[in-house]
Amino acid sequence: MDSQSQRQISIIVFSKGRPLQLHAYLESLFRFSDAVQEMVTVLYCETEGIRYEKLMQRFPQVSWVKENKFESDLKQLVSAAGAYIMFGCDDVVFTGKFCLKKAGRYLQEHDQVFGYSMRLGENIQPVPQNCAADDTVIEWSWDCSCQHYNYPWELDCTLYRREDVIQMTMEEETAIKNPNYYEAMITPDNRAQRIRRPHMACGRQGCAVVITVNRVQETHQNGFDDSMLTDIHSLDRLYNDEGNTLDIEKIASMDNHAIHVGAEYFLLRRPAKGYAPGRLRLKKAKETAGKLMRLPRRIDRHFERRKYERGGYAQALHILNTDETLDLMEKEKISFLRYGDGEIAIMQGGSIPFQAYDPRLAKRLRKLLRTNVDGLKIGLPYYYMHPVKHLNDFTAKFAKSLARQRRFLCRNCDRDMTYVDTAITQVYQTYETYDFKKYYRRMQKLLADRHVTIVCGEGVLDRLEHRAYEACKSVEFVTAPSMNAYAEYDRLLRDVLKTSRKNLVCIVLGPTAKVLACDLHKKGYQAWDMGHYFKDYDAYMRRKPRTAAEITQFYKPD
Repeated sequence: MDSQSQRQISIIVFSKGRPLQLHAYLESLFRFSDAVQEMVTVLYCETEGIRYEKLMQRFPQVSWVKENKFESDLKQLVSAAGAYIMFGCDDVVFTGKFCLKKAGRYLQEHDQVFGYSMRLGENIQPVPQNCAADDTVIEWSWDCSCQHYNYPWELDCTLYRREDVIQMTMEEETAIKNPNYYEAMITPDNRAQRIRRPHMACGRQGCAVVITVNRVQETHQNGFDDSMLTDIHSLDRLYNDEGNTLDIEKIASMDNHAIHVGAEYFLLRRPAKGYAPGRLRLKKAKETAGKLMRLPRRIDRHFERRKYERGGYAQALHILNTDETLDLMEKEKISFLRYGDGEIAIMQGGSIPFQAYDPRLAKRLRKLLRTNVDGLKIGLPYYYMHPVKHLNDFTAKFAKSLARQRRFLCRNCDRDMTYVDTAITQVYQTYETYDFKKYYRRMQKLLADRHVTIVCGEGVLDRLEHRAYEACKSVEFVTAPSMNAYAEYDRLLRDVLKTSRKNLVCIVLGPTAKVLACDLHKKGYQAWDMGHYFKDYDAYMRRKPRTAAEITQFYKPD
């Protein structure tokens, strides 16, 4: 690309704590496109213990900007950019050849086209009907029903005009706290007003994937997590201390038909430390010995799974199913709190991304499992004990792996109590087929005309496009820490007690919500542990896909 073209196109990349993945983004960008380092600016958020210095030395002509205040930094970079801007994120890997100069020229010649996507193409199905296409380019109206093709504003790898980006950015009235907020400023409700160009374009073949692997929950690991740690600090050591990188050639050779892919695409150039060829025999011997030692456990898991699949736990505890729970909520003015694998992990001495282990919290959670107070219901996942039909594939596989959780609940719950279904607040993420329309109509009716206090972590609900709580008569917010909220429990309880007892209190606060719902109920409030309901409603309204990668992403901390 000549120097004039370089000045015309700017690439702004966002990164937080992922030097290994960012290396793959930059390496694949320069391998498969006509981009050069001087076109790229990385806006990186410094995370304690994560080292970018090696990456900066590897790509010295890239402009490296340490984030100070995201919105101010972003606006400055956009204002200084060339005529065309492509944003990027550090979990993207390019997989095929593409030409930015050609994409810029196409935008220049087609005023009706808003953006030129590098991640879309005929391999991402279904392709919209009535496309305008030639040998190399597809053009379509983004106001269509095809998943992925009706998402005109994204930060992975689409080229836009700077004038359009500046207009949308400067018009945004809410704070742009990070890239997620930036992407979420354009919603299905406002995009027709904010995007004046009706079409999008892409090449015939999608040239990028988004690899979602970083472990964010101890209880929802993916395939890669089963073999090694994938938290940001482990991957930092893998890159900076062991000199490992992602194998972009192998990743590019994989036949992909999705934008977001999982652990099977997280391919390293060489085995992780301790797996060098010279040690393979020793490793295999240890693996064989380990398998023999684990054999009784595997046999136990096999028979436990068979017991679950045959309904062997159905009578162990009395849990209302989802419909029965909703019936109860409609008939009686109850408060409820809900348990899941995260709460079980804390009670067993572990930590989860939302909440570090706290012995006081663990003790209260154990006690609440057997708390039988009038008007207060305790939630357990119905599908933990019942082999429910019509679960989505991700949840069905997860349910079969819960031997430890089932045994814990059988030992620690009260067999004489009636529990409600934890999944009442995350139906879209739980079921593959369900009468979702009827369910959300009933849930929204329960919120309608209520004065509501929402207790949630800071920023947790800011990115929602469809806000279920807008059905309420009035809403006030009590803000808590989005992580480790129990550390400020006393202050939080005092803040909520300042609100009216006539309000319905909806709590979105992980394990801390359980204790808070109980304490508020005892003080005369009606309190609901809403968990993921507001996110789940938003995902349903947007008809978001429920692949394993998407569901894993859904449950990540906000």
